[in-house]
Amino acid sequence: MSEETTTTNNASNPYLVPGAIVVAGAFIALAVFMSGGDSVEPEPDNSLASRVAVDPSEVAQVLLPVSEADHIRGPRTADIIFIEYSDFRCGFCGVFHTTMKSILERFDGRVAWVYRHAPFQPGGREAAIASECVAELAGPEAFWDYTDRAMADQRSLTPAWHTATAVSLGIPAETFAECIVSGRHDATIAAHTRNLQELGGRGTPFTTLLVSDGSTRRFAGAEPLGEVVGLVEKVLSSLD
Repeated sequence: MSEETTTTNNASNPYLVPGAIVVAGAFIALAVFMSGGDSVEPEPDNSLASRVAVDPSEVAQVLLPVSEADHIRGPRTADIIFIEYSDFRCGFCGVFHTTMKSILERFDGRVAWVYRHAPFQPGGREAAIASECVAELAGPEAFWDYTDRAMADQRSLTPAWHTATAVSLGIPAETFAECIVSGRHDATIAAHTRNLQELGGRGTPFTTLLVSDGSTRRFAGAEPLGEVVGLVEKVLSSLD
């Protein structure tokens, strides 16, 4: 058959090319059907709730038990106690401080918050001592008042700021100054910092969850509010 005849036949049959497309499409559809269709891999769950597992039993033994000496916000009988190792001069700690205040409000009565010291940043140890002196001389509510102010004004933390804040909380400047230089809170701050390291923490904020069923969980860093909410909901659902 000549080239001219072939060209003529193709031109006279308008269904030839579309038909080929239909056949090709059928083969593709068959291949998709045989392979189970277009499968989309699910996105990996990288949420805090999925990343934080129940700790081995020995972690609970390493954790300093919550005592009357601890600074606690919320009921001591709460289902979950957040034990945060923090530094007044750590920017991420300031962010996480706001997150924890929201968590306590959202899960009122079911969550409590313990603040412990791990001052690594310049000026952090001085602020930790000042906060302990405020607690000693003006009580637990004054400690949290001081802590809220300090975390909201981290760049201003100087000896003069500590004294002015203590005075505003009803503490005489001379009494506060005597406490600052006494050294009687050094052992507490050192014990907290050492416990952070024993738990595997290498920086702040570092948080251990003590759950009412006796289990513990740990995570590092200033996790966003939504992530912490998800973790709390998951833990509470395991208790209910």
